[in-house]
Amino acid sequence: MALQIRPLHESFGAEIVGVDIAGALDDAAMSEIEAAWYRHSILLFRGVDMTPAQHVAFTRRLGPLHIMEPPEFNLPGYPEVLVVSNVVKDNVALGIKRAGWGWHSDGEDKAIPNAGSFLHALKLPPADGDTLYADTYAAFAALPGDVRRLITGRRACFSRARFHQVYYPDQPPLTEEQKRVRPDVWHPIARRHPRSGWTALYIGRWAYKIDGLPDREAEEFVRYLQEFATRPEFVYRHKWRVGDALLWDNRCAQHCATPFDDTKYERHMQRTTLEGEVPIMAETPVLRPARAAALA
Repeated sequence: MALQIRPLHESFGAEIVGVDIAGALDDAAMSEIEAAWYRHSILLFRGVDMTPAQHVAFTRRLGPLHIMEPPEFNLPGYPEVLVVSNVVKDNVALGIKRAGWGWHSDGEDKAIPNAGSFLHALKLPPADGDTLYADTYAAFAALPGDVRRLITGRRACFSRARFHQVYYPDQPPLTEEQKRVRPDVWHPIARRHPRSGWTALYIGRWAYKIDGLPDREAEEFVRYLQEFATRPEFVYRHKWRVGDALLWDNRCAQHCATPFDDTKYERHMQRTTLEGEVPIMAETPVLRPARAAALA
């Protein structure tokens, strides 16, 4: 089959039309979907009606699944499904609320970051609660040449312990044991995608210093790179509809949840997460082809 593709943004993102991902897709269809994902970084499927088992089954065909921690936010009976929700039932929170505020890619603060994430919208507020996505292939390509040269071959330090309470003020502080199992990690800033071979700017909210630079200079440079990566021209804003399912590649895209009035409205979503690989340094950067070529 030939996928029907509608661009979401001038440089990245695509809506896949006419495919029932909850159904029995043959290997050829899955191969096309996977190839489209690598070309476009984020894929949108509208009007999806799938059970948690179908959600897990579809994502698993793209690779091994990651079990999110802490486990109390995972769907009972389906540990692969993270519940992103502010819904409370019988005085028990069904999921994690206010997740994903601030630009990041999932798992960037881990030794092996997550390759991809697949989020399904089940209940939404009447307004707000959009998600922003940033094209970090485009951001890398747009960097001034001297900046690209400076970051090529360098790594940034990503720290869960340093920023956990900053980004998750509603959750308890990390215990000493949690800090021990989530030490600071170093990842290449110019990251090569293992399948496309293209180079992305890899720098999210958990980063704060860069090897070879004095701490103060590094923190300022990290802020510059973080702000550059999420400039408006690189950003697609997704306005959710019930039944939307969105698959994104954490190796070449960042995302940021936006607020809504969670004291008045409910938002309930379910997410599966793909295991990743040790990030690859882009020794010789390769820029992604122009959008026209990627759509060919």
